[in-house]
Amino acid sequence: MTDSPPPEQDNSARGRARDRQRRRKGMVQPSGSNPSHLNPAGSFKMPEIRIPRGRLLIYILGAVVVVAAVIFALGRFANNAPVALPNALWVGTEWTYEVQEDASLLTFAQSLRDREIGTVYAWVSWFQEDASWRGAENFGNVSAFVRQFKAAYPESVLMGWVSLPVNVGENNYRLDNEDVQQSIADFSQRVVNDMGFDGVFLNIEPVWDGDENFLSLLRKVRASVGDDTPIAVAIPPDWSPIDAGIAVPPLIVPGTIWEKEYKQSVALLSDEMVVMAYNSGLSNSADYVQWVAYQVKAFVDAVSELGIGTEIVIGIPTYDNELPGHDVAVENVASAVQGVLVGLQELGESATFVRGVAIYAGWTTDDTEWSQYESTWAQR
Repeated sequence: MTDSPPPEQDNSARGRARDRQRRRKGMVQPSGSNPSHLNPAGSFKMPEIRIPRGRLLIYILGAVVVVAAVIFALGRFANNAPVALPNALWVGTEWTYEVQEDASLLTFAQSLRDREIGTVYAWVSWFQEDASWRGAENFGNVSAFVRQFKAAYPESVLMGWVSLPVNVGENNYRLDNEDVQQSIADFSQRVVNDMGFDGVFLNIEPVWDGDENFLSLLRKVRASVGDDTPIAVAIPPDWSPIDAGIAVPPLIVPGTIWEKEYKQSVALLSDEMVVMAYNSGLSNSADYVQWVAYQVKAFVDAVSELGIGTEIVIGIPTYDNELPGHDVAVENVASAVQGVLVGLQELGESATFVRGVAIYAGWTTDDTEWSQYESTWAQR
């Protein structure tokens, strides 16, 4: 096996996804030189060169200039794609199903840059009970949106949002249906290869702890889109943890969480976990802050042990009242961000596993909420 030059750094979404897959497969070796290559036994030795002391400084300075020039030149040719800004936004049919003017996309893209939003989860479709995809007549407009948006914001990461309501009808659980799983996987491939998205964002609800069918679906999607395509997944929060020192939401049975091992299983099959830290049913803002902080810590605690680079994004709400689960007086930008910050502070160095926050949703965020987001998070 011959030695090969090191790969150029690739900071694109697909490059980062590829690196994570290599880590999972044990292909990445520790960086650094192999000591045995520095001076192999019996190798040829360069003759000693003596330089007069008066000229030594001149030669050293000259060498430094040459090395700096080489490094600069190599950097100009290296694949140094900019890393996307850390935060994310869910957007709906108002962008993907409607014909857009280029000027509108340029304005939208600049607003995202200004708000440090580099990832967009853009609505594509959901899988209906009759095994068809909702809104298929609009898929041409979806593809056009992808082209226009990428032209306006080429450094962004644009993920195709694909949804599967697990239960349709009364007691009709369908995530265990392999045909349904394969349909999601095939459509995910279409979202990337035909529509042009950078990756796929899977919103599968509900998924309870230990559901092997969800893991099977993720494996099928990975096989379909390939190792180089990022997969993001919407993740339910730990709804009602017990013995965590926080108030337990009243709507769901206590102890309803994902165990650490299941969190890790999902992390191993995805590139980004978007924790939906809302709809808690709590009635007190201080309790909600602590509940969000717990979500941050619980998911980082699980993923940080793996060393695979799966990113965590914390969802924050801007949608209207949906009582009793979501009370805007309790769950809002200010309280959600405060919870994220508390969690990050308590994590210490492992806080780096949290990439940013994801605003749900673009069509419900008003000027006041944008201002709160900018002052409490983006410009903090």
